[in-house]
Amino acid sequence: MSNHEPRNLGEPLSQLKKLVDIAFYTLIPLLILCTVTGILSNSITILAIAFTYGLSFIVQLFAFKSIRTIVKSNTMQFPYGTGKLENFSAIVYGCLAIPASVFIIYSSVLRFITPPASILFGIAQIPLIPSLVRSILMFRKSRQLMKASESPMVHSYYVNFKVSSLLDTGVLISMGVAFALAVSGHAHIAYLIDPAISSFLAVYMLFCGVSLTIGNFRVLIDLPLPEDDQLRIMRILAQEYSSYENIGNIYTRFSGRTRFIELELYLKGDLSLEQIMNLRQRIENRLRQHFRDVRFALIPLSEKSPFEAVACGDENEK
Repeated sequence: MSNHEPRNLGEPLSQLKKLVDIAFYTLIPLLILCTVTGILSNSITILAIAFTYGLSFIVQLFAFKSIRTIVKSNTMQFPYGTGKLENFSAIVYGCLAIPASVFIIYSSVLRFITPPASILFGIAQIPLIPSLVRSILMFRKSRQLMKASESPMVHSYYVNFKVSSLLDTGVLISMGVAFALAVSGHAHIAYLIDPAISSFLAVYMLFCGVSLTIGNFRVLIDLPLPEDDQLRIMRILAQEYSSYENIGNIYTRFSGRTRFIELELYLKGDLSLEQIMNLRQRIENRLRQHFRDVRFALIPLSEKSPFEAVACGDENEK
């Protein structure tokens, strides 16, 4: 087999690519439909939904590009995903969602003070039905995919479409009630429902924007562990010194609230696989006693020191 022959995609990755493609391509017509309908109906709720679709388009564009970076020419290029790119897209969404939500809240307050002359609730409901159908179908598809994949991207789609299904249902029911009130001669009440719904959507958008910006900003920043944390790691290794010959490199970093620790240990030659796994578990348990959120990896190495390995390599070359 040639080294350049592409490997077949795993089924979960293939399904993830299909999920991203469907979500992206179905979003574009809904964005256009909500924008046009919001202008024609004079409903600030539909315009708020169009805003959320516009922001979602930016995030899903990153996902659309990310999945093609992970899988290029049917070859796995980045099997562990493009996490930083996904975090950056979430920050972009958050930074745009915050001013957009504030603007929608401001506009909704003005609608409460000075209600519009008319709102066409019948037209306003046109994009809500396909939006709800899309959210439910994508929620079910992402839920099925979560059983076969632990990808953060799959989980984000699952949560997003779960919330979207609930929001679309609530908005559709509320707009239906407003339409019934307007038809029955209580238009003044119906005109207050519209800014109330848009205010709720804007507050939710503001909450998501702030949480996404703060959370992903922390993740994007990698810092070295403080000296006290590094000393704790050395004490833990000292407690297990009888189980290994020497210490190689120690890789540590601090990202968000998570500490990443990778240890290279030169193990004794008579250790079985079970003993190595037990050693790894003991070290991880000791680390978790000191650190709340830790990602630990043990890298077992040959019992020879690095200098002995280099010396042996030089002799073999001679």
